Order: sequence, then C-alpha cells, then structure tokens
Amino acid sequence: MRLSLPFDRGVREIEVPDANVVKVLQARHGEALPDPHAAVTQALAAPIDCRPLADLARGHDEAVVVICDMTRPVPNRIILPPLLRTLEDAGIKRDKITILVATGLHRPNRGAELLAMVGKPIADGYRIVNHRARVVEEQASLGITRRGTPIQVDALYARAPLKITTGYIEPHLMAGFSGGRKVLGIGCGGERQIRALHGPAIIEHPNSIEGVIEGNILHEELTEITRRVGMDFIVNVTLDRKRRITGVFAGQFEAAWAQGCAFARQAVRDTVDAPCDIVVTSCGGFPQDCTYYQSAKGFTGAMHIAKPGGTIIMLSACAEGFGGAQFRELCRTIISPEQFARDFVEGGRCEIDQWAVHNFTRALRKCDGFLIDEGLTTEERGISLPRRAASFEEALDWALAKHGPTATIAVIPDGPNVLAQAEPHP
Repeated sequence: MRLSLPFDRGVREIEVPDANVVKVLQARHGEALPDPHAAVTQALAAPIDCRPLADLARGHDEAVVVICDMTRPVPNRIILPPLLRTLEDAGIKRDKITILVATGLHRPNRGAELLAMVGKPIADGYRIVNHRARVVEEQASLGITRRGTPIQVDALYARAPLKITTGYIEPHLMAGFSGGRKVLGIGCGGERQIRALHGPAIIEHPNSIEGVIEGNILHEELTEITRRVGMDFIVNVTLDRKRRITGVFAGQFEAAWAQGCAFARQAVRDTVDAPCDIVVTSCGGFPQDCTYYQSAKGFTGAMHIAKPGGTIIMLSACAEGFGGAQFRELCRTIISPEQFARDFVEGGRCEIDQWAVHNFTRALRKCDGFLIDEGLTTEERGISLPRRAASFEEALDWALAKHGPTATIAVIPDGPNVLAQAEPHP
C-alpha cells in the first residue's frame, strides 16, 4: 500500500505491506465552506450566546485582537479583515486596535513570517505586538486559581476594554481540544503561568489527553483563568486537511468553543477495533512539524491506538531544527523516559519546555518510537528521545522484525489532526 503523509510543505510517499494494514485513519473534516469570508462576516453578526461584535464594540475606544503564532495554521487572512472592519465601523479607530500574537514561550513572528500570517495590508496597517512571556514587567499578575496556578497574563490584553481572540479547534495532546480558552492561558500567559500549566502533575493526569474535556484539569485551569481575566468574543474555526475552513464558531468564549469542539470531534475522530502493534503517523506537515519541539504532538496522538510494547514511527520534517535553546539544554539532561519519570514526575523537577519532553516520554514509556526527519543535525539526533533510523523503510523493517510477520499496522497520515481512538465494535 502506497500512502502520502504530510511532510514539511509537501508530502512523503511511503510503502506499507497491505496484508498487515488494519486501517488508515482519516478525519472526515466536513465540507469546506463555499464562501468562508461570508461565513465569518455572518458569524460576527449572529454569534453564539452573545450580542453581535458590532454591538459589543460600540462605545469602546480600544481593543486587543489575539491571533495564534505561526506554528498554528489559522487562516488569519480570512478571519481578520471582516473582524477589524467591524471594530472600525463601530467607532474604534485603527490606531487603537492592537493585534497581539499569542507566542506563548515560542519565538516572536516578524518580517516575512508575519506577512505570511496576516497579509501585507494588515501587517502594514495595524499595530502588531508579539507576546513576550519571559518579560515580567509586560505581564499582569491577577492572583491564583483554586488549584494554586499563578494567574499571569499579557498586560496589554489584561487592561484592554474589549478582548477578542481568534484561533482554530483541533485535538490537543493535553487540553483535549485547542482554541477558545487556550490562546489566553498558554498563548498569552506569563512564564510562571505557562510553567505551572505544563507541569508534571497536569501532564501525567489520565484525562490530559486528546479529545477529553470532562475531568481534564488543564482545561479546567484554562477556563478559570479566562473567566477571571475576561474574553469578550472569540472567532474560532475548524479546518480540513487542505487548511480550508469547514466551520466558524464565534461568540461567547465557552458556548462558541463548545459548539466548535462538538463539530470538530465528529469531523476528526476515527477508530480501530483494537490497539495495533505498529502505528505509522506524521506530525501534520508545516507548520506543525517545523521543529522537534512540536513533534511530540504526533507521538501522543498515535500512542492511544498502539499496544503496550508496540512501535510508533513518525515522520516530522523538523525543517527549523530542534527548537529553543532552553529546550535543547533540557534534552541534554534526559537519558531515558524512565529517568525523566524519576526526576520530573516523581521528583517534582520543573523546567521550561519540559512539556514536550514529558509528552515524548509519556508515549515512549508505553511504546518504542522512531522519528524520521530531515532537519536535525547529528548532534541533535543524539539528544532526541525516539530511536534513530536512516529511513522510514529501515524503521518499518525493525518494527516488523520485532512484532513478527503478522504484526498489525495502523496508519494516521495526517497525524495530530486526527483524533485516533481504539474502540471495539459491538
């Protein structure tokens, strides 16, 4: 069986033996909207569980509009023009509108990246600011949550009289689904807040996984923070595999996001009858597979349909290399998944960027894993946790030798954009 897996800005062709393949898991996604610009405009005028954006904006003289950074393929060029036009038509002057890039702890987006994200008219015509989580004086400290998480968010956002966020909804490896409350709690959070929300206790919780909302403590923390800080209006979308809009969910942040999650769950969920010996997957292509740091998302999405002791083979281009310097240094100290569990999970050690290592180890404590990339150096491959192979074919041969000629194989071509679950048929 010949399959195409997203890889960087293109695809990687692979061959897997037909006789072993149990299923190729695909998201249905739904139909791309025939006129997404009109759909966004309509959603702004007839939102879910709140007044139209124009009514909310009227009487305000300033607004902050949050967008995701370049690691998320949000169609800002479609969402932002009608949104910004609505704010200006309601009386908010252009120089009083700030577009805040929710970078979390990622690097800032400038120049060509920013142009690609929002388009030249918006890049040239509006004030665009990158959130800087590590700059303490740029954060507003607003107490603690009931679980003790310090509430520390971008001060520009916190003091804005009108707070609007955008984003897209997909399965998320810890928060159940992305979008809604997450763009504030993580994307616009200060370093202390992000560190707490990515700590071992939250990641290790059994409900901190893709597709789970009920009992998900990260979701609960993010929601409490958002209620405390405020979020007046959201515009979230769902996308198909070609990154075209399939649904627009705008309005009150909890109600609109919940409708978006229900739509996304039906669109992206696919199942196998039982866990498999080998799971082949990708990290979804650019921009999701641009670094090793982001690649943990493909591993965790695959581990739910892998047998204990199984093997995950993931293709992730890592065209921009490893990730940030702090993440690289952290990885140098991690010898094995078992050592990470002793030092971090049991020992309570907490470092910036440990969430990515933790999620790799969460999968690798259950399964063997291979990462097939093109962007890492020899030195970087030496400090990454998955096994190394010169090619996909070499990794597959190793896995088939381990599990035997009748090994069962599941393939998730679109990686973290599919909610893969094992569910026996009655």
